Amino acid sequence: MGAALQRVILVTHDDALADIFKKACERRKMTAECVKTATEARARWYDEESQLVGVVGDSSVMNPQEKYQLLQFHCEPGAPRLIVLDPPQVPDPRAPIETVTRLRWPLNAAFVDALKEIQVPMVFLTDSTLYLTGMLQARLQSIGLKTYIFESATGLSQTLQSLLGGEKEAPAEGGGFWSRLSGKKAEEEAPAEGGVPPCAIVLWKGDAFDAQPVHQRVTQTIPEARMFLVTSSGAVHNAERALRKMRPAFMPRDLIENTIDVFTTKINADPMGLGRVLLVDNFKPQLIQLSTSLMAEGYEVLAHMSAEEAMEELKTDHFHIAVVGAAIAFAQHTGVELAQKMRELDPDLRLILMVDRYPLQSALQGVSQVVEVGLDDCLLKPVEPSRLRFSISRALERRRLLLENKRLLDELKVANEELEQLTGFQKKFFATVAHDVKNPLTAIRGYAELLSWKIKDQDLMKCVTHIQSSSKTLEGLISDLVDFAAIESGKLRVNMAEMDLLQVANEVSSRIQVAANNRQIQFKMSLPESLPKLSGDPLRIGQVIQNLCTNGIQYTCEKGAVYLKIEQGPSLITVSVRDTGIGISKEDLPRIFQRFFQAENAQKMRRAGFGLGLKIAQEIVKAHGGGMGVDSELGKGSVFYFTLPLTSTPTQTPAQAGASAAPAAPGAPPKPPHPGDVPAIPGMPSMQGPHTPMPRRLQTPPPKSLPEKQ
Repeated sequence: MGAALQRVILVTHDDALADIFKKACERRKMTAECVKTATEARARWYDEESQLVGVVGDSSVMNPQEKYQLLQFHCEPGAPRLIVLDPPQVPDPRAPIETVTRLRWPLNAAFVDALKEIQVPMVFLTDSTLYLTGMLQARLQSIGLKTYIFESATGLSQTLQSLLGGEKEAPAEGGGFWSRLSGKKAEEEAPAEGGVPPCAIVLWKGDAFDAQPVHQRVTQTIPEARMFLVTSSGAVHNAERALRKMRPAFMPRDLIENTIDVFTTKINADPMGLGRVLLVDNFKPQLIQLSTSLMAEGYEVLAHMSAEEAMEELKTDHFHIAVVGAAIAFAQHTGVELAQKMRELDPDLRLILMVDRYPLQSALQGVSQVVEVGLDDCLLKPVEPSRLRFSISRALERRRLLLENKRLLDELKVANEELEQLTGFQKKFFATVAHDVKNPLTAIRGYAELLSWKIKDQDLMKCVTHIQSSSKTLEGLISDLVDFAAIESGKLRVNMAEMDLLQVANEVSSRIQVAANNRQIQFKMSLPESLPKLSGDPLRIGQVIQNLCTNGIQYTCEKGAVYLKIEQGPSLITVSVRDTGIGISKEDLPRIFQRFFQAENAQKMRRAGFGLGLKIAQEIVKAHGGGMGVDSELGKGSVFYFTLPLTSTPTQTPAQAGASAAPAAPGAPPKPPHPGDVPAIPGMPSMQGPHTPMPRRLQTPPPKSLPEKQ
């Protein structure tokens, strides 16, 4: 049983967006179902014949009620995963907001300017990196906002209410982070300014859904308050985390094509960022400096001073690279041990170690461990931000190449499996058709033969003759299928015995002459008086000669000519068939021995066939230890030739026989026959006559010079 068909539902009214989404799904071999309402999407959740990967909702064309209904559906137990597409425009903080507004760092300049006009309390929930570095606080203070720092949201509404009432000191339960660090009080870190509303910056470790209860408590106390969730993580990163928690995720509308990869966890990098960095070190000033530098460059950074917290983050989240300080205060493991533990959790994680410069022995040991542990780099403290950025970019490029190679190998494996299935089906199909059709065909030919003996009416006799002719053609097609199926399965039967090649050629010539006479084409042979006995299958070699000659007759116009020539060389016998037919173009020559291939000009003259004759002939010759080639020019005819190895050469001394049996030098194929090489034969036109000898264009494939059989 094959894998179930995968599908994704898109809820939108935008036809252009639906077209983009459908094409993205097609490239990923998925089906896109586009509906206009959440109710329609809900009705299509379950389908026994396909697998629903997820649902994408376009909130930019939904009213608040429709969006609420969509989210409500997907909060039900067992609901499929949901990604909501946010409108492309920047939210206006001055407009009434009924929920938490999600923002990505760095803040939009227009959004920050609009904050100056808001005269209501504001709450900014921020992640640990922005909280640790103080970047958000500095940005808000630069436009004149009065900021208060809190390590948790406990008692937040009461704090804001007290600040609005004129109290200057922040409550102990909030606890100003910077005030405790510097020993200052809350009123010292944020001097009172008349008319400026308070702005709270809160350390937040949850997501937008976790923030809703906090927003409700704050707005119950202060209805006009605004709440924002600011994260340094990218949209794709946030969406992945939300889906892992089985919650609806949110992504920009511009990233609709990436929603499919987020559902299938096949996205390796955020298209809007450079990469996700886990930064762990116990020296806070450098941690802040490096985090600020990396975030300004465009990286997503999660900074931690605690090794234990970093390990917990890695267990529940996904990062591209980890930068670890060698000496982690109060940690259970050294920096190297921590890096090893991280690699065990995520084999694709790239690792950079930062070691103290002194003592020197410790620094040298850290550098040597880069190779032992398989780290990407080792940097000496204090680390320059530019040096770290270079090291990270190099490690991420290595990660990208490794993952791309892995992806290509996986695709190649899948393609090989599909090819094997297709090839197996094809072999079985050919074998079944060939054998199942052959039995009734034998009966048709037998009854037609019986009718031809008893029917006297001329009109009925013509019908019987057509039956016989058509059944004979069909028998030839079936024989080709049988041989091709045997070749594909490696079971082509070749009964090697002593063979007289001249006798084989003479026996085949009688059948070829009949076909040539029917088309008014001259057929002439140039055969030596005698040839040594060869080891081969007379029936198979006769099949090859007949195939080449009948092809020449079929693709030659009336009054043309086909010539068969056999000549003996020192170690090979060459059989060539030359015609004055339509020829083969330079573009088609490399493909002439491919299965099922027929040149465009040849298709117009061919009556019936699968394009397997030359492929079968080539395989028969290979089974005899020979090679086959072609020399042709469009409009001037063709020469097909094949070689057979001699087992012995007559009238030679044993020394001469041993010399002639020596293998040919590698890369030196036997000289193939050429139209100009065929001598004049009594009773037939000269090869060098009105037909100009063709230049040596191509030998496809070149005949291989094989060692003689001892």
